Amino acid sequence: MSLTGRAVFFILIAHYKNTADALCGRTEDTLTDKKLISSLQGLRAVAFLSVVLSHCGAPWLGPWAITVFVALSGFLMTCNYYDRPRTAPGLRSAIAFSLQKIRKLYPLHLIMMAAALLFVLKWLLAQPSACGVLSCAAQLVVSIFLLQTWIPSSRFWFCLNGVAWYLSVQAFLYAIFPPLLAVLKKADVRRLRCIAVVIFCVQCLFSLAVWKAGLSGKAAFYLTYLCPVFRAGDFTISCCMGCLYHSRKQESGLPGGAFSLLELAAVLLAGGCLFIAAKQVGVLGAVAFRYNVLFTPSAVLLVWLLAVGKGIISRLLSAKPFLWMAGLSPYGFLIHQVLIRYMEWTADKFSLTVHPVVWTLTVYLLTLCLSSFYKALEHRVRQRLAKQ
Repeated sequence: MSLTGRAVFFILIAHYKNTADALCGRTEDTLTDKKLISSLQGLRAVAFLSVVLSHCGAPWLGPWAITVFVALSGFLMTCNYYDRPRTAPGLRSAIAFSLQKIRKLYPLHLIMMAAALLFVLKWLLAQPSACGVLSCAAQLVVSIFLLQTWIPSSRFWFCLNGVAWYLSVQAFLYAIFPPLLAVLKKADVRRLRCIAVVIFCVQCLFSLAVWKAGLSGKAAFYLTYLCPVFRAGDFTISCCMGCLYHSRKQESGLPGGAFSLLELAAVLLAGGCLFIAAKQVGVLGAVAFRYNVLFTPSAVLLVWLLAVGKGIISRLLSAKPFLWMAGLSPYGFLIHQVLIRYMEWTADKFSLTVHPVVWTLTVYLLTLCLSSFYKALEHRVRQRLAKQ
């Protein structure tokens, strides 16, 4: 075969391969999206494990994990919805979008709320009072309508299933997302960076003002950790990063080894922040800082680097065990704290003493088992409803 004939032959082969890849969905963009999803889902699994550990004796891990969850939420939602048609403007449309996003977890929220309610009813039966009944009714209403973080009273923040406060925050973040994305899509790269930096500076100044004002620990905790309006700040920062990632002109030319070093640096930065929070070192270790702004830079940096997916840490987090745990994490998040309460009740009833490591492993494994069971049950129910 002549040189020209060989060239034509290889061009035809390449053409048909690209056509087949496109028909089967194996485009370069699809591969990038899969890599992005897998590496970031691995980070989600690590954050979920950190939440469980925070309720088993390492409370300083919780704020880092929640900040990572918010960063992942804003970043991934922006990447997923950037090219989709804009939802209709208006309050009703925003609420509908929020309800659509949380409806998958809402049945489990109600189930775990009912499971936690048994403890309240047990207490009411032991000490019946009109005030207790009213308090129980108020907690029910607040939990059902996800209003925990909108009431500046510690009596309601963690009522019934304590971790459901995050669902309350997420419902608000989902509602503001459509108009927020519409605004951010109009901004160029320079303006997106400015928006992210300005919002972070405002959050830092607000935290500094809270610290300087000498507010109580509960007030500072609410204003900088639970308050949905404050959380909208780091959510917006992560949305800006999602827009910047989506608008990249080309892949970075840095080799994989350099990205591995950058990922390691981001992990070490997060570790340093965790040390400051755990030991409450200096101003950054104060309540006004250690529940949010202390962790925002490292969380956003980790999300960005793992989304690029060129380093060894991103490849490790893309392993199947991490992806499996990430798939169960939304269910496990709502299940694990009520499970801990039942385990504590059982241990107290039978006078059991369990080593902290064994206790933590048991909590985590049981959470994964219950989450897997609920996920399978949910899938079966959805299949039956689809057939009707």
